[in-house]
Amino acid sequence: MSRSLENNYQPPLSNKTPVIRKSVSKKAKKSITLKPYFYLLPALLLLGIWMYKPLITTFFLAFQKWSMVPGTTPEPVGLENFIRLFNTKDFLISIENTIFYTIGLLPFSIIIPLFLAVATHGMTGKIKNVYRTIFFIPMILAPVTVSAIWRWLFHPSNGLVNIFLLKTGLTDTNISFFSDPRFAKWIILFMTGWSLIGFSTIMFSAALTSINKDYYEAAALDGSSRLKRFIDITLPLLSPTILFMLTMSILFSSQFTFAYIDILTAGGPFGSSTNIYYEMYKYGFSNLNAGLSSAAAILFFFVFAIIALVLNYVSRKFAFYDN
Repeated sequence: MSRSLENNYQPPLSNKTPVIRKSVSKKAKKSITLKPYFYLLPALLLLGIWMYKPLITTFFLAFQKWSMVPGTTPEPVGLENFIRLFNTKDFLISIENTIFYTIGLLPFSIIIPLFLAVATHGMTGKIKNVYRTIFFIPMILAPVTVSAIWRWLFHPSNGLVNIFLLKTGLTDTNISFFSDPRFAKWIILFMTGWSLIGFSTIMFSAALTSINKDYYEAAALDGSSRLKRFIDITLPLLSPTILFMLTMSILFSSQFTFAYIDILTAGGPFGSSTNIYYEMYKYGFSNLNAGLSSAAAILFFFVFAIIALVLNYVSRKFAFYDN
């Protein structure tokens, strides 16, 4: 045993001093543990100021009556704002239109971009980037600019659409598209979908580049057709992106349409093109009723929260990841 101790012992070299390891103090350990949170502190402060504080204030105002006029104070009214909402015709119409926009945007945010991404994926050279740029341009245009262009196209007297319809004999008189309940919300839907196609196409194109080409080569050797490869390989491997875009489209469809409604129709005619976001804006800043606006916001906060939870569950259940 003494021999083993002698063999394991190595004296320090003559020209080097032995290293003495000091135990880390509790204060140093605490500073090391808290250091990452100091880096997160600016982001947490911004989230607290710009997101959570307004959210808490909205919860408070939903049960108050307040006109936002300087010198006035909120008055508690209990559930009166929520009862008034469901007795308001415009609010019920806005719910119907919100569902209309949500369902109507799904082809523009999922189906059409998916096929555009697949069609351009096989291209080589600069032409692929040219097509993707053309698809993405509507997304980066300002809503005011887009609204001005479409207002000119659908102008009731000298718009290109009316001129085309008159020249082809499809109509005998000019049509005021944005003043007609039959056309207003359909044009808003088409405008919003047109602007969303580019973003969704880029997302699907990026997802396609991450799919291993060996799958397609193996399927082609087995005699699989192009359609079958799309169904059996492309769709399952794109399922996470498809479900992500589905979630984005459902949760933000009304927010995407807000700018065009505000600029072109102001919710009209007769509330035919309004949605829940525009109604919240109108209650708060046109009618100066912060309580009613907050009640509508809280109501749809819970509705969209439930939808988000359901979509999150569906994504975890059915999304296929190539690991």
